[in-house]
Amino acid sequence: MKSTDLLNELKTEIDLIKKRHMTFKDDSAFVYWFLLAYLTDKEESAKNALTGKEGGKAGEKNIDAIFIDERAQQCNIIQGKFHTREGAAEKRNDVLSFCELGLLPWKSKEGRGTFFKRIDPLAASKFNDVIKLVKSTKYTLNLYYVTTGTCSDSIIDEAEQRLRDAEGNVDIFVISHKKVLNIFKDYLEGIAPAVPLLKLKISSEGSIQQAGIIQRFDPETKIESWVFSANGESVGDLFSKAGIRLFAKNIRGYLGSTDINESMSDTINKEPHNLWYYNNGITIVCNDAKRESKEGQDILKIDGAQVINGQQTTRTLQSNDSSKTNVLVKIIKIPRSPDDDGDYDRLVNAIVRATNWQNAISPSDLTSNDYIQVYLEREFRKRGYQYIRKKMSKSEARSIFGQGYYQIDKLELAQAIAASLLDPAIVRSGREGLFEDPYYKSIFSTKNISFYLPKYWLMKQVRSVSRGYPERAYAKWVVINVAWGQLGSHINNGTEEVKFRRICERKDQQILRILHQYLTLLYRSAIQFYRLNRGKGDQAKDISTFFQLKKLHTQFQSYWNTDGNSQHRKRTNQKLTNVIEKIKKYEIED
Repeated sequence: MKSTDLLNELKTEIDLIKKRHMTFKDDSAFVYWFLLAYLTDKEESAKNALTGKEGGKAGEKNIDAIFIDERAQQCNIIQGKFHTREGAAEKRNDVLSFCELGLLPWKSKEGRGTFFKRIDPLAASKFNDVIKLVKSTKYTLNLYYVTTGTCSDSIIDEAEQRLRDAEGNVDIFVISHKKVLNIFKDYLEGIAPAVPLLKLKISSEGSIQQAGIIQRFDPETKIESWVFSANGESVGDLFSKAGIRLFAKNIRGYLGSTDINESMSDTINKEPHNLWYYNNGITIVCNDAKRESKEGQDILKIDGAQVINGQQTTRTLQSNDSSKTNVLVKIIKIPRSPDDDGDYDRLVNAIVRATNWQNAISPSDLTSNDYIQVYLEREFRKRGYQYIRKKMSKSEARSIFGQGYYQIDKLELAQAIAASLLDPAIVRSGREGLFEDPYYKSIFSTKNISFYLPKYWLMKQVRSVSRGYPERAYAKWVVINVAWGQLGSHINNGTEEVKFRRICERKDQQILRILHQYLTLLYRSAIQFYRLNRGKGDQAKDISTFFQLKKLHTQFQSYWNTDGNSQHRKRTNQKLTNVIEKIKKYEIED
């Protein structure tokens, strides 16, 4: 996606925020979006962070939001500039004036007096909380100057230089046009909020000789990488601070208490020094990384970290006392541009495939981070569904969204769509094939949620009717295809789609009983169709082989319309009409 298109989509996103929050002006809506995209996944927290009066109508001078992240132990002060025209440049005085906020906590009470006289009491109270935290509990203070405009390197360098005089741990981040669009692209792809700036200690054990760090820079691609040993506790701390978003570009979720993870825990607890030899290590891609040395300790500061290989290792280190362990770490800094025409994504995906060779990678794994998959996850959530787009344990899936969601696995969804619209033989040939060409783009062809949910729920009902009947298990894909052909036009959009979904969600037995009677008649027809066409003697096909035949759904349709099936067809159609009438009369709340 080109930068112009991304900027237009961002403008649309800001407009949608302003429609939901009528008091927000452009800058406040922009800061609200930035909070959700970069610092918090909770809308209430983002809104409460705004300092402006009347719910974001106008921000305080230099301070549009103050967000305190207890998990990451960071205080974040944000100023936002949403320019509707491209090419707007930030003024030196605006950036440096904002920069001065990073020095305020360590000034005398008298020195802060003028500042507090100029701001609203609510903003003053929040800033006082910041002062206490950065001075007494050693929270990091981050200043974010976020703009859709541009800012010269000389202004940024001057701001950073001024903050070197701060007595505490203070950083300023000028996030301008190019990086804002990269953040927005990540936001669209499900990496929201962004991973905070992380620090990883480079190991320096006394009893074991360490050659230090291997650093490589490719002048042609501008890719820079580091390979070194890191303390296990420091690696686990990455997950403690960043949470699940640290693995957003990983093609799998956490697999839970597997034999491998249990063995790794045993090694950490019983022979910690040997973990380095037993473990393959972790691979991290990032937007930027800088090596620093403080009090004799070498540290790599990582911006936009994504663990693309080693999620199980990272999380196992975090859940055990891993202070005496070391692991091999590879960090790859890849330049990003909104106009790279997908080069960045292709390279990251290639590295993911190459570094995850020890476990088989399936076609469904490789599509986990596709834009359409991330979009579906976000949109399903708004309707009360958890869409599981990555391979993970059920407990891990529930831990992401919490309880109270209907869970839909993407493999099941693909089966429902394919069985409804394609040759059922394709579904019977295996689920993974649905995530390869030419089927994948046909199955996940639209952003319209109404395209997916009725087919999914119809499949659930067809499966329910097959339970306890082995023969029906083989015929179910053909039955789904036929049922969708007969019922689909009545439940695939609008009010009827919502009604059908509510009936299934709430398990309305009065209507589902009639639907199941209709589906039972379809099953009986399918089994009769098999018995008439399976062949005789040695050439007769068993039911499993028969329902693997191609184009069986079209042959069944021909049988369905024959005179010999007229009585059964009439009874089935009567039940179908009854189902459709019940759905139309079903009442739903506004």
